[in-house]
Amino acid sequence: LAAGRFRCKVPGIYFLNLHVHTWNYKEAYLHIMLDQQPTAVLYAQPSERSAMQAQSLLLPLTTGRTVWVRMFHRDRDSAIYGEPGDLYITFSGHLVTAEDLDTW
Repeated sequence: LAAGRFRCKVPGIYFLNLHVHTWNYKEAYLHIMLDQQPTAVLYAQPSERSAMQAQSLLLPLTTGRTVWVRMFHRDRDSAIYGEPGDLYITFSGHLVTAEDLDTW
């Protein structure tokens, strides 16, 4: 996880959670990625005030699949708030149930 990516070692259903502090007057547009495919979006419209945004999902994962977060860039500036040493974005998850997903 030091590289910011989670590689599944135990197949099953995982609960994933992303929290982001948005930046004033900036759009926040992030994807929760499964390998190279977006599986969920966290989006916040530009606003006078920053806000905490969250996205959660249950995701079936097989061994070797990788989950990570990317910032998506469009025509508008996309940004999240942060300062050195301060955590304003968290991405976490846990195994809900271990299952052999090949039987699904």
